[in-house]
Amino acid sequence: MAVRAKTKEQTECRQCCAFCDKTVHPRGCIEVDCQFLYTYEDEKSGRRYMGCLQKVFGVEIDVDLFQKAERTRAGYGGVKAMREPLPMCPFTVERSYEGDGPAFDCVNPRFFDAAALPSASAREMSSSAPVRSNTRAGVPVRRNL
Repeated sequence: MAVRAKTKEQTECRQCCAFCDKTVHPRGCIEVDCQFLYTYEDEKSGRRYMGCLQKVFGVEIDVDLFQKAERTRAGYGGVKAMREPLPMCPFTVERSYEGDGPAFDCVNPRFFDAAALPSASAREMSSSAPVRSNTRAGVPVRRNL
C-alpha cells in the first residue's frame, strides 16, 4: 500500500456519504504542553508562527491570529490531521456532510475509537497563556503555554 493511501486511511474515512476527517486542535497541544509544538519568528515579516514537528497537522499557524481567534466564543478550532494523531494529540472526528438514511450510516465505527479518548477541552483554559522560551537544536524557540 502506498504511503499516501495509508495516511489518508488513518485521517479520512470515505466509506459512507458523511465523509469524516480527523482534526487536531492546536489549543489542546498548548494545554498538554506538547513537546512537538514549535514556534518561530519570521525575520522578514516579524510575525510568529507555530506548527507540529511531527506534522500531525501540516500547516504553520500565525500565532497572533490564533490568539485573536482564541479570544472569541468559537475559538480557533481544529486543523485537518495530515497523519495519525499521536496518543497525546487532542483531536476530534468531524463529519463533512449530515444526512439521513443508509447512505449516511457509519460503516467504519473503528475510525472513531481513538477520538473517544478523553482530552482537555480547548475552552476550559483561559486564553491568557504565559510565553516560555526553549532551545531546540541550538535555536531559541518561543512557545505559548
